[in-house]
Amino acid sequence: MRNAILAAMTLAATALPALSQERQPRRDLILECMACHGDDGIAKDKGVPHLAGQNYEYLLKQLHDFQKGRRPHKEMRVMSRLMTEFELQEIADFYARLPRDPKP
Repeated sequence: MRNAILAAMTLAATALPALSQERQPRRDLILECMACHGDDGIAKDKGVPHLAGQNYEYLLKQLHDFQKGRRPHKEMRVMSRLMTEFELQEIADFYARLPRDPKP
């Protein structure tokens, strides 16, 4: 019984860092988005939408639409074309969690 408890505790301890890392978006993926959409999700160019604080489902749908060509935009189609579902979800989650009005 003691060995089973120790084994379960060891498994839990090694799994926790992996779970927390899964919650963090890949930095390189987000950096590509930040080039146009801003470091804080607030775009500097008037022709680029702000993403900070947008609804997760909305963001994910837009990414799917770009990926499938249902929403035409050359750069976004190229950027999303080879992304996995998990990567699309990471991006949507990252921007949905940002505050709409970042502090200066």
